Amino acid sequence: MDGDLIPLPFQRFLAPWIARRRTPQIEEQYAAIGGGSPILRYTQLQGEGMAKLLDELHPETAPHKAYVAFRYARPLTEATARQLKEDGVKRAIAFTQYPQYSCSTTGSSLNELFRKGRAGDMPGIEWSVIDRWGTHPGFVEVGNPNSVVCSSDCGPGRGAKCRKGSPQLSGGQAV
Repeated sequence: MDGDLIPLPFQRFLAPWIARRRTPQIEEQYAAIGGGSPILRYTQLQGEGMAKLLDELHPETAPHKAYVAFRYARPLTEATARQLKEDGVKRAIAFTQYPQYSCSTTGSSLNELFRKGRAGDMPGIEWSVIDRWGTHPGFVEVGNPNSVVCSSDCGPGRGAKCRKGSPQLSGGQAV
């Protein structure tokens, strides 16, 4: 179990027990929607579209290529790190597609990417990060002003915070 997601006492023992209990239910849910998550397919389509747009907007740095990395599904961050290294990537943008910042989603994914870089799995890459695009004024302006935005606060004992209207950045959280 990932300490970035749920820091538990005795995690080394609790994590396998929790995973064994949850796995059958999750497998059943995936079977009901066709055997797997559609997230990879949509993430690849979005990445290809972004690369194409970057090629048009910035031909001087083209060609651009999108890579996908997941924490707990294929392609795993480790496999994507190997591909980046094999392709000789020198500059990369880590763009998390979560519409909010939370240490259990965006933070956990970026931490894993950082750990792979620090371990030497992706040497010599100059990184940029886009992690709070959902709070960008341009994005907020096109959003629904009547929407409810919720985000989990990272601190212990703190639950979700919700409010109507546009999200505002507060300590790295959209609240």
